[in-house]
Amino acid sequence: MRVTIHQPNFFPWIPFFEKAADADVMVILTHCQWAKGGYQNRFKLADQWYTMPVVQGLQSIADKKYIDPAHAWRKIKGELPEYRDTLDQFDDCICGGLAVTNINIITRIRDLLGLRTAMAVDHRTDLAGSERLLDICLQHGAIEYISGPSGRDYLDVVLFNEHGIDVKFHRAQNKRA
Repeated sequence: MRVTIHQPNFFPWIPFFEKAADADVMVILTHCQWAKGGYQNRFKLADQWYTMPVVQGLQSIADKKYIDPAHAWRKIKGELPEYRDTLDQFDDCICGGLAVTNINIITRIRDLLGLRTAMAVDHRTDLAGSERLLDICLQHGAIEYISGPSGRDYLDVVLFNEHGIDVKFHRAQNKRA
């Protein structure tokens, strides 16, 4: 079983789905701290940011709420008229919860791309860092963990290897946003 883990970005870029395509299961990491300025509530297209405003505070991604998702979504679609038909396909994905909205969008894109990768959502735990990722991999019977390239900076590869899990670092094929 090949497992990859990623936070639920809002309209993720293509390398997100390339990494998912290389795995048997993608676990969406929602029980971690939401980070202001990240990609959980915004995306960039042609050097322009499109944002769904969120309620302020230090909630986890699982608990983070959008302020007025219907209004923000209409605004984004209004600013991207050339993509209106495509974006209309995601109207039923938008709701008040950041994690639920993003998982709905990710699932829809996965299906539109014809990917067979199963998706799962993490669970609350006191584990952190490599120990947390390892726990998720063990729960899914992983023999291989596919990390993003930044995992080289923080991942304890030896810990995974000690549990019989080989670590691979995904390399984006398409680096355009």
